[in-house]
Amino acid sequence: MVKKTWSYIKVSLTLSPLWFILNIIILIIFRLAQLGTDFGLKYATEAILDAQKTGNRNINIVVPFVLFFLMMTIGGNTDNFINLMFTLYTNKAKRLFSKYFMLRAYEEKQDSFYDNEFYDNYEFVKKNIDNTTQVNNVIFNRLFSSLISLIISMVTITYFSPYILLLIIIISAVVVIVNNIIAKKRVEVDQKYINDERRAIYYSSLLSEKNHAKELRIFKLKDKFLNKWHESFKTYSDSKYKFEKQALLLSNIPSIVEKITSTVLILYFLYLVVKGVLAVGDFVFLYRMMWRLTWSIMGIVEILSADVMQSFLYIDKYDKFVDGFDPRKARNIKNRNNFLASSDNLKYGLFDNITFENVTYSYPSQKGNAVENINLKIKRGEIVSILGYNGSGKSTLLKLMCGLLEDYSGKIKLNGKDISDLSREDLYRYFGIGFQDFTKYSISLKDNVGIGMIEKIGDEEEINKAIKKGNLEYIIDGLPKGVDTILGKEYDPNGQDLSGGQWQRVILSRAYMGEPEVLILDEPTASIDPIEEMRLLEHFDDIIKGKTAILISHRIGFARLSSRICVMDNGHIVEDGTHEELLALKGKYYEIFMSQQQLYAREETAHEREKIYA
Repeated sequence: MVKKTWSYIKVSLTLSPLWFILNIIILIIFRLAQLGTDFGLKYATEAILDAQKTGNRNINIVVPFVLFFLMMTIGGNTDNFINLMFTLYTNKAKRLFSKYFMLRAYEEKQDSFYDNEFYDNYEFVKKNIDNTTQVNNVIFNRLFSSLISLIISMVTITYFSPYILLLIIIISAVVVIVNNIIAKKRVEVDQKYINDERRAIYYSSLLSEKNHAKELRIFKLKDKFLNKWHESFKTYSDSKYKFEKQALLLSNIPSIVEKITSTVLILYFLYLVVKGVLAVGDFVFLYRMMWRLTWSIMGIVEILSADVMQSFLYIDKYDKFVDGFDPRKARNIKNRNNFLASSDNLKYGLFDNITFENVTYSYPSQKGNAVENINLKIKRGEIVSILGYNGSGKSTLLKLMCGLLEDYSGKIKLNGKDISDLSREDLYRYFGIGFQDFTKYSISLKDNVGIGMIEKIGDEEEINKAIKKGNLEYIIDGLPKGVDTILGKEYDPNGQDLSGGQWQRVILSRAYMGEPEVLILDEPTASIDPIEEMRLLEHFDDIIKGKTAILISHRIGFARLSSRICVMDNGHIVEDGTHEELLALKGKYYEIFMSQQQLYAREETAHEREKIYA
């Protein structure tokens, strides 16, 4: 664990080696200034007593006070500089470890995020990155500073009485035991109640974020969610409060021992003064040194037994999540512009086909299979619809196809190559995807489209081509800054909100960006009204013409754009054929078609009327 922690420290220190050296120098100056302050106080006390005794009040009495205040000033200013150094290191370390954490989360297979235990660990590490980065401050500021003070104090006090160290060792042993217990228990409590804390944060977002504001008010959900938040918040906050009370009681034990020891030592020093063995100035100096020695040892013991131990535990959690912290990789992150592959080449050749062979998949922490025994082959140039009701396995099939889910049985092959053997970055390059649960990025419309193929985000020609395919021109004409308009008001007061149908066109353009080999659209009409769907369908032939396209939907109107329809039900492909072939079977497709036929007839009539009156 010590070796592992040292690797974290070394990386952080190499971020600013010059500042680290300055920090060490300033720490030494700070402790020497404190020693100078104590000497100044000793001589000032002796000068006052001598002046009272002799009546001699010359300029020499001022010198010790000047020394005393000069050392205090130096010590105070160096302390401010140390705090500045600490802020610099902490910010740089936090940036590094946060970036490494985000990279590791990006590289983690998506299956893991459906696992409750993994997600709890993920949230715990993310929440405690600040605690992970505290190790530099703990080791090189507080511990090193305390060690310097300890050495100075020990040398001084041992000169007068070595037996004092015995009492200090007793205090240290008590503090080590108590703080070790508290540190381990604190991390255990944090880990145990992370799920309740996460639930409280979720309900807090439901009560406070604008995306939920409409339903919160219309359905009068405030009291229900507030009660849910209160239950979750109370569970983890009460547990933490109970622990902190116990920790407070335990931590008072070494404090009481320390005060008793200090009192005994002070009485001993006073006895020496009365006996004439110790001068008053020496008593003042020794008292200060004793206080510094006690403070230093208590500080070191507390740091080693509590803070360092706690930092070790947080680092251990972080290190396990990132699957072993790689110092070389961490250092190199700061020199990279992004983590994405930037090749335009299709590593495995032009798309020819993708094949599923007896593929079964089950989400972690869930019972039953999401898809089961899937056998499917899609060839270049085919337009295939995956049709089925919600929960039938359509979106899971999509995620498996493009390599987002990995823990499946059976085989999935791209151009005859098992995708489990292929680079994920190179595999993703084949697909342009419009997800049903797409992300509305608070960036410009142009970038919202361009991120569909990040390698070409600066290619104006490709972006304009994608915009045209998504029929976005009329939307852009109505925006104040055209394609450079920020979408959403989260970070820009001048940002523009789009309707569901407008966002859907942005997603279509995003999916088409860079003219991908395979265009996959997951429920592209799910968030728009029927009339807007009819408008979208009119232009859809242009979008998918000449492409290999996979259209995922529960609506017949959208599915009929395809030359081939695969019907899913309860995780299985139950029918596969053309529209006419499936109708003739009078099976699941026929059932869906008949249930939606009258609806589409009414929608088409309404659309025709709208054209007449437009």
